[in-house]
Amino acid sequence: MPHFVNSIRLKRQHVVLLLLVSFAVVVMIVMAVVLTALQTVASTTNALDESRSRQAVSGALATLKSQMTATMVDYTVWDAAARAVYSPGAEDWILENFDLANGESKIFDAAYLLGPDDGILMAFQRGKPFSTPPSDFLSPAFDDMLNVVSGAGVGDGAETSGFVHTPEGIAVVGVSTIRGASPDVSVPQDRLQRLVFVLYLDQARIDSIAETYLVHDLRLVDASSVPPGAAAIADPTGRVIAGLTWTAQSPGDISYRRVRPYVFVAMAIVGAFVVLLVLAGSSVIGKLRGDEIAARKMAVTDRLSGLGNRLGLFNGLQDMLDRAQHDGDDVMLFYLDMDGFKEVNDVYGHATGDRLIKSVAAGLTHLIPEGAVLARLGGDEFAIALTLKHGTQTAQSLEALVLDFFSEPFVLGERVAVVGVSVGTAISTFGSIDADELLRRADIAMYKAKAEGRGRAIAYDAAMDIALAERKSMEVALRAGIRKKEFFVAYQPVADARTQAIVGLEALLRWDSPQMGMVSPDIFIPLAESSGVIDKLGLFVMKEALRVARAWPQISISINVSPAQFRNPFFIPSVAQLLEASGVPPQTVTLEVTEGYFVHNPAHARGMIEALNGLGVRIALDDFGAGFSSIGYLRQFRFDRLKLDRSMISALEDMPRGREMLQATLALAAALDIPVTAEGIETEEQAVLLHHSGCDQLQGYFFSRAVAEAGLPALLGGKAAPGTALLSA
Repeated sequence: MPHFVNSIRLKRQHVVLLLLVSFAVVVMIVMAVVLTALQTVASTTNALDESRSRQAVSGALATLKSQMTATMVDYTVWDAAARAVYSPGAEDWILENFDLANGESKIFDAAYLLGPDDGILMAFQRGKPFSTPPSDFLSPAFDDMLNVVSGAGVGDGAETSGFVHTPEGIAVVGVSTIRGASPDVSVPQDRLQRLVFVLYLDQARIDSIAETYLVHDLRLVDASSVPPGAAAIADPTGRVIAGLTWTAQSPGDISYRRVRPYVFVAMAIVGAFVVLLVLAGSSVIGKLRGDEIAARKMAVTDRLSGLGNRLGLFNGLQDMLDRAQHDGDDVMLFYLDMDGFKEVNDVYGHATGDRLIKSVAAGLTHLIPEGAVLARLGGDEFAIALTLKHGTQTAQSLEALVLDFFSEPFVLGERVAVVGVSVGTAISTFGSIDADELLRRADIAMYKAKAEGRGRAIAYDAAMDIALAERKSMEVALRAGIRKKEFFVAYQPVADARTQAIVGLEALLRWDSPQMGMVSPDIFIPLAESSGVIDKLGLFVMKEALRVARAWPQISISINVSPAQFRNPFFIPSVAQLLEASGVPPQTVTLEVTEGYFVHNPAHARGMIEALNGLGVRIALDDFGAGFSSIGYLRQFRFDRLKLDRSMISALEDMPRGREMLQATLALAAALDIPVTAEGIETEEQAVLLHHSGCDQLQGYFFSRAVAEAGLPALLGGKAAPGTALLSA
């Protein structure tokens, strides 16, 4: 019996063991099948991902090339371009419309304008002129591209693009013949010009492709290192010049390695796994929820200052306006723009400028009342929005606090920065004006504050919109006046202080508008500078003045130059060309520049003066005494003449110590050996006084008003006596 029991027990143990083994075998088989299936899925996923990456990168390269071709068509197949480029004096039009000198262009890094013999007419790289010919800068494949475009003439196929070698690395290059879009516009077949854009395939653009197409570790390799399966880059001749390769992410393997432990464990602890999955899911959901909150906050926060950004301001402002409509309150917006912030950046660097922004943000945070919204709109611009009970004066006290805050210097480590602020304010009564319009009005008021001298707060009124509309209308009239040749040059004589004989002429630009009559230069000159047409007007004056000077070789000529012209890199070549074409001796030509330009741009001004001195022309400092009047820059710049502002002449009668100021100025000029011209002479007494005080040349209505060119023979032929007003211009 015991033996039987033991036998039964042994059989039971065997059965259990068999069941366990069978279960283990089944589990192992199931696990093997599952793991094999997972491996198959992983391999397939890896292959699909690799194929997707290859197709994405190849497609990105093809898109980059086709975009370049489309860009070339946009720039060159253009009626206005065809008319302008093949006309004389097209340089300004080309620079303005093709934007070749733009160092921040996203369309190209280098650009050529090639002539009919493929010679360089213009060439820029990252906004700076350069002279390396395309044959040296671009690989020989570019010659094939030129041949294709040249063979097409002005017909279909006169544009192409492709990848080539450059000293900067691989680049996508586009070339196209400049021609009209319509058949009515013809271009000279023997003088065809071609525009070439070069866009470097640098790592930043490669990273952008990788980010867009979700390709990991995308990088450029040379032709000898292109592995199988990579995206090859071929030039227009079909030769592989480089390739793009990447690190395979193998998402299938990653997924397989992550899933495999769970497969092993799942057979034994399914329940525990479910619990862990629930817990893990809860944790992930909580983290995502926290990340979402952080992302929303970041989207409305300026990273540098920690204040709200433009979106944050609009959100807060909209909430205020909604509440104001419900509660019957007003919403006021302050638009702040720092005066002198650019100078801080230029002198001390951007790191100091960033510290200044943070310091201003911290200070304004303590100034604003509870419930107000403070935001940095970008650069050196801030905004404050607050709700006011209708009719209260709280806003005026905040204006005073802000202006007082900026009246003190800012201590930034070991440096001290002095800046001001211009403030524009606008109010939405009962929340009736929306956020966009409120910001626009405050912005207009801020620019009004800047125009009236800075360091002040000005409230918006409807007249500002009228003035803005008038300014835009005047700008349209200005451009139309240039096109219709409504501008002419008048000439005011400059007399020898001792003999009162006319020794020179100052060329003055005049605008005779059929609609507005004679427009004051004080109105149209600033408008021409801000609208970008001053270069064209300035060269027009210079050309006319040199033509007149050639007819009167015994008379010197003075020409006013705008600071905007000094900033133009083509100003010096243009002056040299006009001088050469006119045949006027350069030493008889004086260019007059106001003192403000030399104060704000000393390094560039010094280089420009040296270049002009190299041409032989003289430089006069105009309107001395009306602005900074610094001895320092009189010493560091080689001025050939000093022109006293008419305000110093007026001060002889209007100010008790005007004569002492005049004598001190003339003594300074004498010490620096700079001859002086006095402007604004209206009486004989002024002429005698200025002569005896040390001025060697005089100018003003006492001698003559500015006359048109037709009045010069009478003026210079001795028919006009001092004090006679001839043909007024």
